[in-house]
Amino acid sequence: MLNSILNFIIRKPVWSLIAFLIIVCTSAIQIQNFSLDASSESLSLEGDNNLELYFATQETFGSDESLVISYSVNNGTVLSKDHLTSLRSLRDDLLELEGVSSVTSILDVSLFQSPPLSLVELVSDVYTIENGKADRSLIAKEFKNSPLYANNLVSEDLKTTAILIPLATDDPRILIDDELLEILIKNIRMTMDAYRDNASLYLGGVPMIRNDVIDFIKSDLVVFSLAVILTMSIMLTILFRQIRWVLIPITISIIGALFMTGLISSIGWKVTVISANFFSLLLVMTLSVIIHLVVRYREISSQHLEQNNSETIRQTLNQMVRPCLYTVITTIAAFASLTASQVQPVIDFGLMMSIGVMVAFILSFIGFAIVMMLLKKPKPLREYKKNLILQKLALLSDKKGQSILLGFLIIALVSIFGLSKLSVENSFINYFKKNTEIYQGLSFIDKELGGTIPLEIVFNDFASAYWADAGLREEFHEVHNYLDKIPSVGKVLSIDTFMQVLKESNDGKAPNGFLLILGKNNMPDFAKSQVLRPHISDETDQIRIVARVKETTSDLKRNELILDIKKSLVEDFYFDEDDFYFTGTFSLYNNLLQSLFASQIQTIFTVFTIIFVLFLIVFRSISIALIAVIPNILPSLIILGVMGFAGIPLDIMTITIAAIAIGIGIDNAIHYISRFKAELLLDGDFIMSMYRAHNSIGVSMFYTATTVAIGFLVLTLSNFIPSIYFGIFMAIAMLSAVIVNLTLLPKLLLIFKPRMSKKVL
Repeated sequence: MLNSILNFIIRKPVWSLIAFLIIVCTSAIQIQNFSLDASSESLSLEGDNNLELYFATQETFGSDESLVISYSVNNGTVLSKDHLTSLRSLRDDLLELEGVSSVTSILDVSLFQSPPLSLVELVSDVYTIENGKADRSLIAKEFKNSPLYANNLVSEDLKTTAILIPLATDDPRILIDDELLEILIKNIRMTMDAYRDNASLYLGGVPMIRNDVIDFIKSDLVVFSLAVILTMSIMLTILFRQIRWVLIPITISIIGALFMTGLISSIGWKVTVISANFFSLLLVMTLSVIIHLVVRYREISSQHLEQNNSETIRQTLNQMVRPCLYTVITTIAAFASLTASQVQPVIDFGLMMSIGVMVAFILSFIGFAIVMMLLKKPKPLREYKKNLILQKLALLSDKKGQSILLGFLIIALVSIFGLSKLSVENSFINYFKKNTEIYQGLSFIDKELGGTIPLEIVFNDFASAYWADAGLREEFHEVHNYLDKIPSVGKVLSIDTFMQVLKESNDGKAPNGFLLILGKNNMPDFAKSQVLRPHISDETDQIRIVARVKETTSDLKRNELILDIKKSLVEDFYFDEDDFYFTGTFSLYNNLLQSLFASQIQTIFTVFTIIFVLFLIVFRSISIALIAVIPNILPSLIILGVMGFAGIPLDIMTITIAAIAIGIGIDNAIHYISRFKAELLLDGDFIMSMYRAHNSIGVSMFYTATTVAIGFLVLTLSNFIPSIYFGIFMAIAMLSAVIVNLTLLPKLLLIFKPRMSKKVL
């Protein structure tokens, strides 16, 4: 079918251009529906019921969808008259914003020890700074010592306080619209700016993280896609030195990426953090195909000076369609292997790129044929110059075979050792550069206000017994204290916090019987919403403990922390494993990270299995399949080894790079072996065939690798750390793949001299 389309293009280039533009524009119009997703679902595992438990917990105890403003003063405390006035003004300004229905601050929270209230007084009235009933002389002491507010709403030195802005909807599965959230956060930050003369203000909270991640992704998609295009244009100018061979590859690459963006937008396929770099990848995939076509076209033009343009185009397309098709199939196999992962966004990324690669292939051939038919044949090169770098690589493969084999063996062993050091421990805060507002805000809140990311422990079938069993209440008190003493845990809030409030109002004695029921049932609703409802549910018979984890803890090991807590609950506090479960953002993220090792192994095994089978089908030779596949293990090994040595953890973005590296390497192998095979059929000389292959297809491989590698290195200027790692490791993947396939692969062909059929790809 593709051949028929190409033949039509050669005969009717103008009509082909019109049809091409209509199709592309129809898709591009849909880009207005493009959307990003950084919600909890984007951190989920396929078939993981923890996400449902998370939503169920949110429904029962209330959502944690809140923005947090930290307000820190340089002189005095936040309780001074001037700062309270400033806080009141800030609160009132926030309440004026559309989308803000309530604000919680030190002005509004219930105070129980200012003055000390008896249980009867505690349940009969609400004392706050705002209503004027609180004793100002005792407020500072209460905020410093309160089991509810200390290191939570107010820092230990009373110089920092938190302002909470709830964003909960009726259904925790339905988050505030991303566009509305972006506008709201922008307005909140503008409101905060008016108060920065009096205090240092930072914005935090899970919704802010989600919003800022999306902002970083949007910025990278636009700014760095343009930067990548500019960089690639410069590289193509240096390599080809003709404007035609710059504009054609770049234009068609952009068209391909825009077409695919419109396609995924039209079907409502949201881009996540993992798939954020799909646009750059599509540019690369399309550019790679175009460069191969350009180089082959120039070769044929220089070899057949009198041949007309249409025949040169036809010959170029006919010679390149099958090798490029096979590389597309193997690249699709590489991306499709990501569907073996347990991580849903990784699966979606694999499917998205599989479709994108096929789109890039089709548009590359069609676009190249149309443009070249509409342009005059360029003046051919009278002599096709040999590339000195490629000639040296060919000479190295010819004369230094043992050194090549030994060198790559050492690299493989060192990489395997580095791979053994690979970990999955990571944190949200480490996704951002230290000079960014989001990093500084999260770090400050983490240290001064008791941690940022909640780890929730929900106990089933204990709520009703809790009120009647003093021993059970004491046991939960001990669990609370145990969690509070863990170094990486900041503030712990639980039903025991409520009990400590009641205890303070009962002369230091834990209330029982009538007094306990009085405190439980008759406390004012506002106070209940702060200390009771978030931690116990009579309807579901559940108790929830929330431990906010300090993301800035240097040696934080998420899974180890959860396992240690689980072990203590079972062995030290005698709970059964079925009595409780972990949930919350911290737990969801940990589940995701812990799946990455298994997912990485599964994807790599899957991609090599699929590609080996494809090689058997394409080349009909086990020896050629092995010679092609084995060297291309090295790029992924090198990447994972470098990550291990550098202490860079495997995360939701870097997990995809190994499969991409394999796909890139295999593409090079197919192109090289196909060309080597064609050259070998001319005279049967393996060594001369290698030199000729280096000087023909090797040029395309080298140009593509250097252009794309330098283009991806532009991503190192991003403020989003995963994008930086992606850029660096994609550059390493491109360069290591081309080096392996221009040194080790040809050396293995020279050593084993596999039998090649006369049928040319």
